[in-house]
Amino acid sequence: MICPNCGEEIADDLLYCSKCGEEVKLIPEYEPEIENEINGTLQDLELISLSDDEDDVTAEGSQDDLAASATNELPSLESLREALTEEDLDEGFLDEENADDPYYDDTDDFDEEYDGDFLDELEDFEDDEDVVRQIALAIRESRFRWLYIILGLIVIGGIGLVIFYLSQHVYEDNSSVYQASLAREAAAQGNFVEAIDHMEKALLLDDSDSSLKFTLADYYFEIDEEEKALLMLWEIIYDKDINSVQAYRQLIQYYADNKEYGKIENILSNCEDQTVLAQFSDYLAEAPEFSEEPGTYDQVLWVKLSSVSNGTIYYTLDGSDPTTESEVYTSPIHMELGIYEVNAIFVNNYGIQSEISNGVFTVDVRKPDPPEVTPESGEYNEPEMIEAEGIKYGIIYYTTDGTIPTDESTEYVGPIPMPIGHSHFIFLSYSQEGVAGDIADIEYDLNIESDLDLQEVINHLKQYNVNSGKTIDLAGHLPGNTSRYSYTIGAALKLDDVVYYLITENVIDSAESSIKTGAFYLADVKKGDLFKAIRDDEEMTFTRGAAIKPEDYAIPEPVAEMDVPPAPPMQPPVQQ
Repeated sequence: MICPNCGEEIADDLLYCSKCGEEVKLIPEYEPEIENEINGTLQDLELISLSDDEDDVTAEGSQDDLAASATNELPSLESLREALTEEDLDEGFLDEENADDPYYDDTDDFDEEYDGDFLDELEDFEDDEDVVRQIALAIRESRFRWLYIILGLIVIGGIGLVIFYLSQHVYEDNSSVYQASLAREAAAQGNFVEAIDHMEKALLLDDSDSSLKFTLADYYFEIDEEEKALLMLWEIIYDKDINSVQAYRQLIQYYADNKEYGKIENILSNCEDQTVLAQFSDYLAEAPEFSEEPGTYDQVLWVKLSSVSNGTIYYTLDGSDPTTESEVYTSPIHMELGIYEVNAIFVNNYGIQSEISNGVFTVDVRKPDPPEVTPESGEYNEPEMIEAEGIKYGIIYYTTDGTIPTDESTEYVGPIPMPIGHSHFIFLSYSQEGVAGDIADIEYDLNIESDLDLQEVINHLKQYNVNSGKTIDLAGHLPGNTSRYSYTIGAALKLDDVVYYLITENVIDSAESSIKTGAFYLADVKKGDLFKAIRDDEEMTFTRGAAIKPEDYAIPEPVAEMDVPPAPPMQPPVQQ
């Protein structure tokens, strides 16, 4: 395009001359001469078009009708440019006859504002892809451009507000975090129904956050929707994430508060989390376990019962079902020869009862024979040492009061001096496996002929202790102590063809309990001579020791009191 002011070439994308600054007018000024010339040219074009189509016109049609119908169709912009030469365009061809053309009606509003080559500018606008930029340039050149700008800003602002409102609404409806915050705000105000509604929406948007499920469970508890709260906790447990342990705690705490301990036991029975099981083991009621596998054994058994938590074990040995009225387990069950059917239950501190544990134990071991005891039962005038022999590696126990020995009775370790008078011994062997055999029942009657006064013999020993400083009186009291010595003559033995009474020394404490000191004395049943006895602890045999002479236990002579002259009377002090 050529600038009409200075003739400089103007670039197609500019609306002013870069040399002189003259504005480019898109709408040319109205010139009648040019318009008349254009009209004439159009008529010529129409006549040419009609002549080409004569063969298609019927006989009734006239030349004028064809011209009139042809003029009703507007030519395109490209056809005009082909028909018009540059000279025609320069001279101008728009006249008043074309004022009614719809194509030119759109340009009437710009006639007063723009001059110049209108068709060139219109072609530039149509061919330019950046329509928005062209519109912006047109608005900038318009006399109402500020109004357009203000209206545009208002429209853009309104659109922005609408977009912001819609986006905010979409965010609120689709944000788990936002819905959760609304739930907490509602809960803080005590409106738990609304809080539940928002929290449920939050979980629909994002169900991976188990903390939201915990909060929702709390809200359900607040409105006494306990079933929904418990289901929510179970959902957390099924997720098996890091919060499942906390869900177990809350679930168990709920049932504990309601004292539904059976449900707690069911929960823990199906739980695989060792952390949970260790923490709530007191609620478990697992069946007792046996320390030995049920079966057949060739030795005596000591079967222990145990459980993983605190409580009480009840059991039976006759095959019946145990109850809380059955035998309470406190120590291992001793099984000797025979068949034992053990049924046991465990009841924890919350009263939850376990299943029954059952085990059948068969103990098949040889029962020991009774010990061989010598001498045989009978009457004796002289004492003999009583000896018992049992099975190899077995243990022999005995009693002297007529009761059946147990493994807590006196153990036989060596020969026993025969008691004076009547005595009753029962011996019993226990095998190495702990099986008790049959008993050996022995009775003796030892009658010794002697003229000794046994009480006098004991008094001699007491005096001997006083003389030696062992005791402070004949009652046998120890120095500085309330305990005292006592002596008993309960048996007799024969050493080197001499029969002696065996005297045993004891200490009686303040509670009148008697304890053997391990000291023994011998008294000749014929002569009454006293001796200390020495016992071999390994062989359990006695030998005669040092003699206690009569002067050792003689009563000391009392000390005679000397006559002392009275002291002279005191003289008064001499006055100086």
